[in-house]
Amino acid sequence: MNLRALLFSVAGLALITAHAQDWNPEVYRLGEKYPGYIIDADGKKTEGYIELKDRYSMQNDVEFYTDKDDKKTKQKLKSKDLKEYQVADKLYRCINYSGGLSGSAIRGNLVVEDGCITQYVWYNRAENYMIMQQGANESHEEFMARMYPSVMVFHKEGDDKPRSVDYFGLKFPQKMSEYVADNADLARKVADKEKGYGMLRILEIVQEYNASCTPGQ
Repeated sequence: MNLRALLFSVAGLALITAHAQDWNPEVYRLGEKYPGYIIDADGKKTEGYIELKDRYSMQNDVEFYTDKDDKKTKQKLKSKDLKEYQVADKLYRCINYSGGLSGSAIRGNLVVEDGCITQYVWYNRAENYMIMQQGANESHEEFMARMYPSVMVFHKEGDDKPRSVDYFGLKFPQKMSEYVADNADLARKVADKEKGYGMLRILEIVQEYNASCTPGQ
C-alpha cells in the first residue's frame, strides 16, 4: 500500500473519529447559546454561555456570554488567547495546531479522548464550501464531513507541539516507536512491525500507551 492510499485509509479512521463527536443539528443548533466556560491565558476559569458556530469557526473564535439573555455581557474572544473552553459537551484545548503539516498557530482543537497522549480532531474547511450542496442520497453528517474534512491530532504530555496523523505516514515503525519510546514493550512491537501494530492501528496503539501510563506523572 503506497503512502497516499495509506493516508486515505487512516482518513477513514479520522472520519469515524469525527462521527464520534455528535453534531446532530436537531440537538446542536448553530447560533444557540449553550452552557460552558473559558479558561484564559492566566488560568482563570469563567463559567457562562458560548454561542455554537460551525465546526471550523468554533476552533478559531469564541463568543462568550456571562448572561445568555444580555448582549452587553458578550465577549468576542480568539482561541489563541485562551487555554481551554467548553460549549455544551464539546471540550476544546488551545494547542499549537491549526491544520496543515506544520500547524504552528495556536487554535482550539476538539478533544476526543484524554490521556497521556490526548487525541483531538481538527476540522478543515473545503475550499469551495460556500457553494457546496448536499447530495440527494447524502446524509447530513456525510455532507458536513465533505465540507469540514477532519484530521486526527495527537498531543503527548511534555511535547512542545502536537502531531497530526500524516506526520506518521512515512517511516511509521520508526516514528511511532520513538513517539512511545518510554513504553519499551509497546515501542518494540511497533518497531518490529508486529501484527496489529501498523499505521492502520494507530488509535489502538495510542490507547494501549494510555492504558499503561498515568497523566501528569
